[in-house]
Amino acid sequence: MTRIRLGWETRSDQIAVLVDFLIVGLGLVLLGSLSGWTGWITVPMIIVGVVFLLGMGLRMLGWDSLRWPRDLVVSGDYVGYETKTFDSAMGKAFRISWDKLGALAYHSDSDAPERYGAALVFFPKSKDFPDHVTSPVLVRLHRNSAVKFRLPRAAGVAEAISAEAPQDWQRIPSGHWDALVAAPGVSPQVIPEPDPRPPVVVNVNRRAVGQVLVGGVIAGCVGAAMIAAAFTSKQVEVGMQVFLTLFGAPFILLAVVSVLGLPMVGRKRNFVIDADSFTWDDPSGEGFTYSWHDITSVAAHTSISRKAPGSWAARRRIDEVLVHTRERNETVSLGTQPATVARVAQAVQQFAPQLWAGARTGTAGPFQLR
Repeated sequence: MTRIRLGWETRSDQIAVLVDFLIVGLGLVLLGSLSGWTGWITVPMIIVGVVFLLGMGLRMLGWDSLRWPRDLVVSGDYVGYETKTFDSAMGKAFRISWDKLGALAYHSDSDAPERYGAALVFFPKSKDFPDHVTSPVLVRLHRNSAVKFRLPRAAGVAEAISAEAPQDWQRIPSGHWDALVAAPGVSPQVIPEPDPRPPVVVNVNRRAVGQVLVGGVIAGCVGAAMIAAAFTSKQVEVGMQVFLTLFGAPFILLAVVSVLGLPMVGRKRNFVIDADSFTWDDPSGEGFTYSWHDITSVAAHTSISRKAPGSWAARRRIDEVLVHTRERNETVSLGTQPATVARVAQAVQQFAPQLWAGARTGTAGPFQLR
């Protein structure tokens, strides 16, 4: 048996919440301790802080569900993918026995990002084989009843397949596949070549992190300026001090929330689009993968809020990618990311132009909170 580490899965959303609980809890406890024990709010402040810290501690008892390994296992009995999941009904792990297969092929692409730089294609003996495979990471290739698993580019995969395949199987040299093995009697000519085009990977979080940082810095500067003006100038009256503090505090709070939310916003989220499928890879568990055969259309929608009369606020834009399938519809909200939508549109038109339904723009209310 050969076990190859493909990487780690991390619950970035829950880790971000734990970091927030830690900062808020420590902040309240320290602030309460430094303010003395005479104030009426000191003890409640410390108690609330301890509650936050206890909540974080209880969650950390299950720390192994926040980060876990992803492994490819190749043995003499099966080829499998081992990982944990937080949805038992949609487990990603799978095992495929050699006796169910007619051939197995492995292809790596140096032009693709490492996380999505390889693919395993399982060619079954029976046409109904894909109906019995339930893992959401496996994509059904309807043209030949095969299933594909996209995985990170890792050393030793090709060698493991050649070494662990049944002894009577053919080890077929191929200029297109890194490794190709086939059951006795299977002609190499019936095994299709991999599509030479590398997958298009569209990173979403880079621009999102930049937007959060810029917004947090601006909010922090505005809030700090208001509070500084309230308490550094001796000419400011008490009423004005209260006014500036009340209006400056929300800006400071917004800046703090922006910083605390960076681990969540900065998690690796990508669209992965190739010749066989459309994937939204989101570590928080909201991702999906569909083959082009199962997709009926892909579209983009942009909502632009109406500017309220007399308002100084800018019009807000929300971009979305809509994926319609035969069974359900998926919506990926991106914030203000027109460049990302354009790259997704270009990639869909490159691999499945007949499914691109175009982009449309709508108008939302002045307070578009989505």
